[in-house]
Amino acid sequence: MKSQSEIIKELKNLLPAKRFRHSIGVMETAEKLAKIYKADKERACLAGLLHDCSKYMTGNEMICFLKDRGIDSDADSIASGSGLLHAEVSMFLASENYGVNDPEILSAILCHTLGKEDMSLIDKIIFISDYIEPERDFGSVDKLRKSARKNLDRAIIEAINSTLIHLTKENKIIHPKLLVTRNAILRNVGL
Repeated sequence: MKSQSEIIKELKNLLPAKRFRHSIGVMETAEKLAKIYKADKERACLAGLLHDCSKYMTGNEMICFLKDRGIDSDADSIASGSGLLHAEVSMFLASENYGVNDPEILSAILCHTLGKEDMSLIDKIIFISDYIEPERDFGSVDKLRKSARKNLDRAIIEAINSTLIHLTKENKIIHPKLLVTRNAILRNVGL
């Protein structure tokens, strides 16, 4: 596996500057949340750093990349362009290009946009870190940052609710996996 400094150097050359800053912000936010929730900081940092490592590719390039690996993208993911496809592509790139073989890190990268049922602690940390990292600037982000430091599940529900409101207002497709994630947390934690 490549070292963190090697990965940072490669990502800095591959990703647009804003996306690179975002990736660093997610890594740093994940590290802080891992400390609060007593999760593995190294895993959280690596997953945060690599979660968007495919964001230099176009939507069509991602579709072809996945097809080359025998994966047909679902219609809802394709309709979002690279917005949802990149999670799966980034998981493959983390493994193939950066030598990550830790299933927990790969899972966190894969589910950082839509979540999944039975998310691990690292999955949850990366999901919310992507939403609240320092470059993010939207109305409720400060409230979400505070919430994430107190109750990770509640923060994820608040983030998903915010996303659902935004997607509904914009008349955009809501991927069913997002609803599965929301329902699973509500069933398991009962917020």
